[in-house]
Amino acid sequence: MSATMPPPRGSSLQISLDSPGPSRQPSPSPLPPLPDPLLDEADEDADRELFLRRQKEYTDLERSVEVASAELLTSLAGYLTTFQDNLGEVSGQISDLQARSDEIERELKGRRVILPPLNALLSDLIIPTSLVLTIRDTEPSANPQMWLQAIAELEDKMGAVKSRGAKVKGARELESLVDALALKALHYLPPFLLTLIRPLRSASKGLSTNLAVMQTSLLLKYQPFYAFLLRQSPRHAKQVERGYVNAARAYFETGIRRYARALGLIRARAPDKSDLIGVVGTDEKPPKAMYARLQYADLDGEGESEAAVVLAYQADDPNYALPVEAVFRSLGLVVLDNASAEFTFLVRFFARSALRRGPEDSPLDSPVLGPASDAGRSRLSTHARLTPDPELRDAERIWHEVLDSGLESATALFKDCVATQPPAIPLLTMIRANDRLISIAEGRGALPLIPYLTGWKMTLWPLYRKAMDAHIESLRALANEAEGRGLAGVFGKGVKDSAVRVVAVRYAALFACVVALSDESEEAMMFSNMTRLRAELTRLVQIQAGKMKDLPARHSFLSSIYEAVMHELVAGPGAPTHPRLQSELSFFRTREEEARRRIAAQ
Repeated sequence: MSATMPPPRGSSLQISLDSPGPSRQPSPSPLPPLPDPLLDEADEDADRELFLRRQKEYTDLERSVEVASAELLTSLAGYLTTFQDNLGEVSGQISDLQARSDEIERELKGRRVILPPLNALLSDLIIPTSLVLTIRDTEPSANPQMWLQAIAELEDKMGAVKSRGAKVKGARELESLVDALALKALHYLPPFLLTLIRPLRSASKGLSTNLAVMQTSLLLKYQPFYAFLLRQSPRHAKQVERGYVNAARAYFETGIRRYARALGLIRARAPDKSDLIGVVGTDEKPPKAMYARLQYADLDGEGESEAAVVLAYQADDPNYALPVEAVFRSLGLVVLDNASAEFTFLVRFFARSALRRGPEDSPLDSPVLGPASDAGRSRLSTHARLTPDPELRDAERIWHEVLDSGLESATALFKDCVATQPPAIPLLTMIRANDRLISIAEGRGALPLIPYLTGWKMTLWPLYRKAMDAHIESLRALANEAEGRGLAGVFGKGVKDSAVRVVAVRYAALFACVVALSDESEEAMMFSNMTRLRAELTRLVQIQAGKMKDLPARHSFLSSIYEAVMHELVAGPGAPTHPRLQSELSFFRTREEEARRRIAAQ
């Protein structure tokens, strides 16, 4: 077949290419001439004949193409069918895999649920080799820190094994092992703890050992050992407790006895003389000497001042002497610091609870044979109050076993101090110091000490009332003497005006001291005695003034006495704004003004 077909005959289409139109531009080269129509027909006939000759070839080619296409389509259909079958098989496998994946996911979720308790079980049942080797092959003294960790771990394992023994066979099989390790620990720990306490029992090193440092740096550091003994074998814990009680009792008994003996020597060098207000002697001391002794009611004096706690070695100085209230103050502070520190330690070390504390919270230094430190007054104050009652009972029992014998020496010194009736103001100073001791003991939680201090207070108050009654009786006797009663009146011995003035100033100084030492809860009792004393003083002054025949001289005497009383009341240590002091000033001011008016009226 020819690729070029001639135009059909009779075609009327004519294209003129030779003559361009008026609007066309001439082409650069003329087109080739069209073929002749007659020639085209000849070619067409030739082509037709050629086609007819090859018709069979074309037909065979078409048939072969149809056969090949059919075979190809058949093959393709087979492939598609196979692919579809394979795809269905793969889809089924994917479904199986998805189902398997879901099943595995469910199994994983189940294992995730049991994994934590399983890990906990394995952790509880696995006993580290280091734990076994530490307890089996070493002793606490060789590596105490390692033993602290080992004991804590062993106790955890013991609790875990016992709690799981009912359900887990492996735990029951481990019970014998942990029990053997516990027995080994019970064999080593009591001797180790008793070794720490041994220096207190030494006759040569006992008092030279700083008990507070031992408690802080050693005993409290290894308190977990005692706690382990207490929980696992109370019999072994009791052995350690007895060892500590015996050593500490000897330590405190010796220390407090020696300190009390030193204070007794110092006290004996300054015996108190009678200072009855109605007895006027030649060696009259100024009121300032009495005022200076009021500082011993304050427990905060430190350093080189006279209010500092007395050191035992100061008794070696034969010229060193202190008044009774200073001795009482030093004794009270030493007893307070040692007793409260010991009770705090006992509560923390021998406690039954599982409470763990560091050495930094330990009791502070106790001043046996030494002064109370600033730190001694800032001791832990709430621990004992937060401790359950069983712990307190155990701690109180041990405290009494440790300190009762030592406190007997302190109480003996106290009784010796008050055996000879001290003056009223020193007694009141001791009462106030004792009240502050009780307050501090309550704040520190030193519960067993409070009954001792309260007993001292109950001893001091009757003595104070007795001293005040003696003042009143002496002043009444002086007023009777001025009135001419008794033997003095019979023999013609009267009371001098100067003696009355001395007595008036003494009264004012006594009243100012009572105001300075007054306590709101006890004011009624304290100032009732002062009211009785003032009545006797007023009576004495009136009797003495009544002896003067000259009225101006009489009123001038009264005015001078009342003025001296007011001056001393203001100059004394009592707070000027105290209501009782203001009332007393008003009482004497009224009488002094009345005396002045009468002088002016003459």
